[in-house]
Amino acid sequence: IICILNHLLRSHRPSHHAPCGQTISISQLTILQNIMPSSLSPQQALLASSVALTVAAVSFFTYQRNKREEKSYPIDDSPGRVGSRGAAAIGAPFGYFDAFMKCLMDPCHPKTNPEGHIALCVAENKLVQDMFSERLLQRDVCEAAFSDPIVYSYNNSLGLPAAREAAAYFLAKRFVAPSRQLSMEMALQIVNPEHVALGSGCNAMLSNLCLALAEKGEAVLIPAPYYAAFEVDMKAIAGLVVYPVALENPAQGPTPADLETATREAERDGIKVKMLLLTNPNNPLGVIYGSSIIRNCIQWARKRKLETIVDEIYGLSVHQKDGSKFQSVTEILDNDLGNDVHMIWGLSKDFAASGFRVGLLYTQNEVLLQALSSFNGFSLISHPMQMVVATILKDDAFVDSFLDYSRSKLYTSYSICTKTMDQLGLPYVSAEACMFVYVDFSSFLPSKTVEAEGKLSDAMLKFARIVLTPGSSQRDPNPGWFRVCYAYVSPDVLEIGMERLTLLVEKIKKHGLENIKPIIEKV
Repeated sequence: IICILNHLLRSHRPSHHAPCGQTISISQLTILQNIMPSSLSPQQALLASSVALTVAAVSFFTYQRNKREEKSYPIDDSPGRVGSRGAAAIGAPFGYFDAFMKCLMDPCHPKTNPEGHIALCVAENKLVQDMFSERLLQRDVCEAAFSDPIVYSYNNSLGLPAAREAAAYFLAKRFVAPSRQLSMEMALQIVNPEHVALGSGCNAMLSNLCLALAEKGEAVLIPAPYYAAFEVDMKAIAGLVVYPVALENPAQGPTPADLETATREAERDGIKVKMLLLTNPNNPLGVIYGSSIIRNCIQWARKRKLETIVDEIYGLSVHQKDGSKFQSVTEILDNDLGNDVHMIWGLSKDFAASGFRVGLLYTQNEVLLQALSSFNGFSLISHPMQMVVATILKDDAFVDSFLDYSRSKLYTSYSICTKTMDQLGLPYVSAEACMFVYVDFSSFLPSKTVEAEGKLSDAMLKFARIVLTPGSSQRDPNPGWFRVCYAYVSPDVLEIGMERLTLLVEKIKKHGLENIKPIIEKV
């Protein structure tokens, strides 16, 4: 019997990749072989023989059956699989994404790569990063980031106490009561730090607000044109519907009549409107809404029992220090936001630090803050970064000088851009803030369609190697408008971009958009 077992083991020994059934069966035989005693009585030997033969037969035939039924399953070499939510999230965040990637891979430089691509489609202020980085490299910032043991441990998901206090002080001094000289103690009496939440960028704060305040499939009203990525911010996780509001006078701002018309259209489409989102100063127009515009919109929203979010991410990037008409919603409402008005701000624009991923929410809705304390766990700012930000926001002398420097740099580049537009006879919206100009190129379109706008955008990329933000990606109902972001590149590169744009426009004026291909290629 032992000889038979050994023969089976030798004949059918499993490889490293043998099927599980074979391995288990032969393991059983091996165990049986090891435990069988060397001397047995006749009765024991007969019983052992019967058991051994039975096990051997079952194991052998099990192995043979598994071998016959064994199938080859090829490795799945497809790109991968995702669920329906993952599939819905796949795609470029905005229509000009691929063109922007070309700019990143081949950026223009006045000396080393003067023929490279120029990105004038990104609203970032790179003109002041030198001053900001110099401040960040000072010793007190580094010590703040890592010296306090609190940064190494878990804490409140809405922000470290010191960071929330610094943010409350900053909001009180720069937004709520900018005309007053406030001490830290006075500021914290105006803005309760418990009403401030920190998150990884304003897009994360917006997403969490939508998730907490609305139901999937409900609508957010946004006056058009608007920031291209808002739709991703509100759809990707919260599943809301972004509903553009057509305005009678976009530069003036939305009126209750504009908002009411859009709401009724949404309701006719079977969509329930839940929220209103305002951006002030406005992206992409660069205008500042007057206080009456903001107040009237909020009053209308309250009649409709809607939530109002006011995005003030460009609030400190105004072109004039004195005489600016910008007022934060917190100041307009005398810091009485109620439970239905929520203000957001971040470092991305005013402090040229979009890579820091720092966003602030100021709301007096304490139930909302309780909900956000759970959601915000997925979008925390690292504790060292919170302490860095706290140090900067409390440094009044630096913030004052930095904002002055930023205004000067922005206005210089704004002037370079608008001078070219004036020379070319291109209409544009006179900006009062932000870091872009909204320009009307519609006179060069063969037809007033989105397709024609796309052809002009393609021509800018192919023949001039410049990328602007097309109005269609911002839901502008009037094809031909483009946003020109003048602070993403240095003034030298901006001059090169304006020269290229001038050449392209002159060729289009002379030959038409449909006929410029061979001409531009020869230039």
